[in-house]
Amino acid sequence: MTVFNLLMTVLAITGVALLWFVLHYYLNSLMENPDGIAKVTGSCGDTMEIALKFNGPKVEDVHCWTDGCAISKMCVETVGMLARGKTFPELNSIDTTAILERVGKLPDTHMHCAVLAETTLKKALSDYRRKNPGGNFHGEQGGWAGPATGDWGIPEGVSWTEGAGYVVYLFPSANYVMKAERILKGLGISYKIIPVPRHLSSDCGVCLRISRDQQELVSEALREKVPWEHLAAL
Repeated sequence: MTVFNLLMTVLAITGVALLWFVLHYYLNSLMENPDGIAKVTGSCGDTMEIALKFNGPKVEDVHCWTDGCAISKMCVETVGMLARGKTFPELNSIDTTAILERVGKLPDTHMHCAVLAETTLKKALSDYRRKNPGGNFHGEQGGWAGPATGDWGIPEGVSWTEGAGYVVYLFPSANYVMKAERILKGLGISYKIIPVPRHLSSDCGVCLRISRDQQELVSEALREKVPWEHLAAL
């Protein structure tokens, strides 16, 4: 290879790299002065960011970003697509189930991507709520526990081992988690889909977290309908 050919190769590679950088920046440009924003890092190490811009009562624009895998990118972009044009109460209906209905069935090892996307959206909504204390937030629904939460829906300042007010149901697969969620949602029982705590399993799966005082009611609702493998207190 001559010096000229080597130089042309280097220039071509540099040009491709610059083009990729420009396109990546253009497609993922930061939102100026978002009404609500959140960045969350999951137990898998992936980080997602969602920023919301409202025009009156509805979302006008959404910025989504992740440094994770293709499935993480697909899940967070799906949230962005679902969020556009929604009111605050409608945004609370965007949960893991709604995300999976759009992206399709995911491997159990990547279910946490959908959970992380939901969690990031809820924290962005929490930020919007904090900035607008006099706003109209009536009609909230879904399995979200509320705005005063940290990563994965655990209350701020409370670790997995300290959360004595919760229990989690671990299931054989993510399909059973989704089936259990539909049952609890139909009964109006509050719940939260979260990644399986590391001290219970090293798998990158998800489980159902409920309030301890709902345990008997939930067990009765799921018995003979959805098998669970383990029940643990948090």
